[in-house]
Amino acid sequence: MKLFLVILSVILNLNGCKDSNIIQEAISIEYSAISRGTYKNIIINKKEISFQKNRASKALIKPCSDKKWSTIYNILKTIDIPDIPNLKAPSDKRMFDAAAIAKLKITYQDSIYQSQPFDHGNPPEEIAQLVKEILSLTENIE
Repeated sequence: MKLFLVILSVILNLNGCKDSNIIQEAISIEYSAISRGTYKNIIINKKEISFQKNRASKALIKPCSDKKWSTIYNILKTIDIPDIPNLKAPSDKRMFDAAAIAKLKITYQDSIYQSQPFDHGNPPEEIAQLVKEILSLTENIE
């Protein structure tokens, strides 16, 4: 019985400390949507949000508030990040210019996890909430 309690407490401690081992400053999220008439490139990290809406323009950079970052980070924790390259797009409108080609890239330290291309506005279900939040953060940046 004592052995069971010791093992249970070790498991609970490991799961409870898992989040504290993540260096949030080392996380960067990039979303891009590109077509002949559309260009969006958004980069978010704990400190700032960079938004470029035109290939020829310079990126607009704004501070990322703790509240905004907390929302993004909490969504990230629900995603199986190493599985992102294996996600399948739910539609193929980008194949015939009916939608911009979108990609999501998450960088953590030296690891890069990039999605397969998907239709802008219709991401894979597993990352849909994150993409929606990223796009909403840039709606008011001008």
